[in-house]
Amino acid sequence: MLQGKGDAEFTQVNGMLKRRDLIIIVLLLAVALGFYLISQYMGSRQVSQVVARINGEVVFRESLLKNGAYDIPQADGNENRIRVENGVVWMESANCPDALCIHQGKMRSMAKSIVCLPHNLVITLEADSGEQLPPEDGIDVILY
Repeated sequence: MLQGKGDAEFTQVNGMLKRRDLIIIVLLLAVALGFYLISQYMGSRQVSQVVARINGEVVFRESLLKNGAYDIPQADGNENRIRVENGVVWMESANCPDALCIHQGKMRSMAKSIVCLPHNLVITLEADSGEQLPPEDGIDVILY
């Protein structure tokens, strides 16, 4: 088979594209690993209490050291039940139509939250009272 100058250039270009693809893949994997490590670091802070918010307002706060099932009723008849056991929290029951909040699993760190969208309910874990937490007023940084 005849191989002209154009065929050699095509092979070289294909080789460079493969090298660039590999570089892009390695960079994307490095970025993904960075995000994973940051989320693990943020989630590893010591937590001491479970907090339930409805429409952003705190309606329930309890120590993670106190095992038990806790009902979170709402005026419109919506009701959720969370269970705290050995520092782990999960949604035990809910009367929402889809019950997706029940299937979100167990929560052990601040990196995860449990959300019941039909009831506007968010369950989170918060740090010990001695730890500085970000303000809840929506302001992250003030620059002068």
